[in-house]
Amino acid sequence: MKMICVLLIPLFTLTLINEGLAQKTFSIISSKTGKINQAVVTSLPPSLRALAAYYSAVGGTDCIDQKCALTTALGLGDQGSQEQKKLLEKYFPGDHAGILVLGQNCYQPPSTSSSFSNFRSLQFLVKAETITVNYQLIIYNHGNTSSLNGPDIFTYNNE
Repeated sequence: MKMICVLLIPLFTLTLINEGLAQKTFSIISSKTGKINQAVVTSLPPSLRALAAYYSAVGGTDCIDQKCALTTALGLGDQGSQEQKKLLEKYFPGDHAGILVLGQNCYQPPSTSSSFSNFRSLQFLVKAETITVNYQLIIYNHGNTSSLNGPDIFTYNNE
C-alpha cells in the first residue's frame, strides 16, 4: 500500500501540472466563415465574457443601429448597454482603450456607413494566466479597406 501511495502522488502531481499547462482555445468568430460561434460564446467563463465584451466595444460585428452581433450573442443587449459597460469597468479598470470606449458609450458605426469595422475572426487562447487574443479586424473607410491583426496578450488572475 505504501508503494502504491509513493507512485500515485507523483502521478497526481504530474497530472495537476499538465492540466495547469494545458491550453484551451475559444474560437468566437471563425476565421473560415466570419460567423459568431454561439455555442462557444455561451460557454465563456465570466472573465472571457468580459474580454469578448471589450472586443465588441473596440471593433464592430455587423452593427446595425445599436445592435452588434457579438454584444447581442453575449446577451448584453444593445451596444453600449449598462451590462456591457459594467463588465468593462469591472474587468478593465484603468485600461486606456477601455476608458476610451466607455467614454464613447462603446459606439460602433453601422455596417452600412461609409466608415466602419468588422471582426473577420476572434479567438482566445488561454494558457495558465495568459490569454492570447488572435483576431483580424477589417476596417472600411470610404471604399478603402485595411486590417488590424492580433495577437494581443493579456494576463489575469484565474477566477
